[in-house]
Order: sequence, then structure tokens, then C-alpha cells
Amino acid sequence: MVPHLSTRKRLVCVSIGLFFLFSLLIVQFFKIQIIEGDKWATQANRQHQLIVVEPFKRGLFYSNTSLKLGHPENPQAFVIDVPKFHLYADSQGIPGEYKEEVAKRLASILALNSRESHKVKEQIERKSRSRKLALWLDRSQMDAVNSWWFPFAKAKKLPRNALFFVQDYKRSYPFGKLLGQVLHTVREERDSRTHQAIPTGGLELVFDRILQGKEGRRQILRSPRHSMEGGEILSLPEDGADVYLTINHYLQAVAEEVIAKAVKRANAKAGWAVLMEPRTGEIWALAQYPYFEPENYKRYFNSKEEQEHTKVKAITDPYEPGSTMKPLTLALALKANLE
Repeated sequence: MVPHLSTRKRLVCVSIGLFFLFSLLIVQFFKIQIIEGDKWATQANRQHQLIVVEPFKRGLFYSNTSLKLGHPENPQAFVIDVPKFHLYADSQGIPGEYKEEVAKRLASILALNSRESHKVKEQIERKSRSRKLALWLDRSQMDAVNSWWFPFAKAKKLPRNALFFVQDYKRSYPFGKLLGQVLHTVREERDSRTHQAIPTGGLELVFDRILQGKEGRRQILRSPRHSMEGGEILSLPEDGADVYLTINHYLQAVAEEVIAKAVKRANAKAGWAVLMEPRTGEIWALAQYPYFEPENYKRYFNSKEEQEHTKVKAITDPYEPGSTMKPLTLALALKANLE
């Protein structure tokens, strides 16, 4: 049976239409996968991949342990970098009905005050893939959070990486206040552009370029099946260079103890002392009282009175020998004139 002419025309029109639509689909596939392939691949990677900074260790300051002939030169650091952890949240991975509960449990585990708890809740409520919740946590706090979070996330079928930690390093002082004014410290906040530490003064500032390191990069996957701890290392971090001082930690401790007793005995406001090797000019001890505690630097810089204790008075406040002798010279000249 031969189809009617009008039926043939309709079949041809339908065939041409389907061919045209199929051609448009092929063209669109070619445009997306070939012409704009890099663009869409980059956008897809941004949704499923995250670049995390691999921290570096800032250079250290070492004591001079070789004052005596044959003395063992065992390294002794005045300051060290200890590992700390920052807690982040992928708030989009936490459903709304669980956000308040997560915030309360974190506040309880980390023993946060009301202000800090409110801040954590506020950060979790925001729509973001990476929000800071708590900074400078030690390993025991990280383990406490993970021991609660992993079973909780599994039970509620939440992405395990909705809460994750980023490692960092923080300055620590084995000898406490020892050599505080000379060393100084670095602020907790880093430079937003370079991510380098910001010195408060002292040798940390003088040798800042030498002490600086270089961050590494690690690529991780944003997926419930992949933990944030894994990933590919894109570049390794480079630690900063160390600085070896002429100051000896034993002599420095003795000098600080002696100057403190002398200031208290004389009922003076402050005092300083310098111990120098006269043949070489090396400074073996530079003590000052009242002390400056680097770990509590905020307290000193928030008070005008205590801010004075952050200065190295042996350098900033001494009188030139010539200036102190001028009154004596003048007095002798006047006395000579009277005679």
C-alpha cells in the first residue's frame, strides 16, 4: 500500500526536524566537551576538589652551647614550633536540622564560653564550603572532636568531611619568659596575603626574612566517600632557616635572676644587665627586669605601662659615656676657675 502524499510530507518534515534537533544536540555536546571543555572541567573540580595549605615551620632561635672548650654542642632552642589545628566546617554538608546540635556539642567538647559558642553557631549557619570554627586547638582537642563527630556523622548519614581540621604551627617557649625582650614573638593572626607570621618586634622582626618559610599545597576531594585527611600533595612546604645566637641559656637565666633580685633589693622600677666577651664582643647574656612573656604578648601591648617592658632597654635607653662625663668635666672646670 503506497502512503498518501500528505503522509509522506509529514514523515519527511518529522525526519528533518529530528535530524535538525539531533544535529543541535551534537553541536552542543561538541561545544561543551571540546570548545569549552577546560572551563567546565575547572568548574567541576572547584565543586569536588579543595586546595588545602600545607603549613611550614618558622625558623628557630638556638642557644650558644659551646662557651667552654670541649663543651658538648647539643642544640638547645629558645623557641620551638608546636603543631596546632584549626577546625573548619563545610556548612553546606550539614543539614539545617542538625546544625544547632552540632554547634552545641562542639561548644561542650571544646569548653567554649558563650561568646565563642555563639560565633561557632553563626559560622555553621552560613552557606559556605569552608568556615573557621575554632583556632589553635591541640591534638587532644582534635581527637575529642573526631571521636564524637565520626560516629555521629555515620549515624545521621552526614558527610564525614563536613567538619575537618587544618594543621598549623604555633610558637612555644620552653624557657618561658627567658630572653623575652630580645626574642619577642609573632602574632596569632597571619598576613592575609602572604600567610606569613607577623612579628611583634625583637629578633623575630630583625631576622623575619630569614625565618620565613614557604607553604605547600595539598589537593583533597569534597565527597562523603573521601576524608579530608587524604589527598594529593601538589607542593611540599619549605621550613624557614634557623638562627644561632651568641647568648647562652644558662648564663641568661643567671643574669635574669640576679638583675631581678637587684631591682627588688634597691626598690627600683627596672634594671638591665649585659654580659659580654670583651675579646670578641659576643653578647653572652642580655637580661632585663621586669620581664616580657612572649606567650602573653597581647596583655603587654594592650597596656601602655606594660608595653614599656617589651623594649630592650639596654639598646633603647642607655646614655652615651661622653654625655654622662660632661657634668663632671664642667664641675672640674668651675672648681678650677674658683681656685
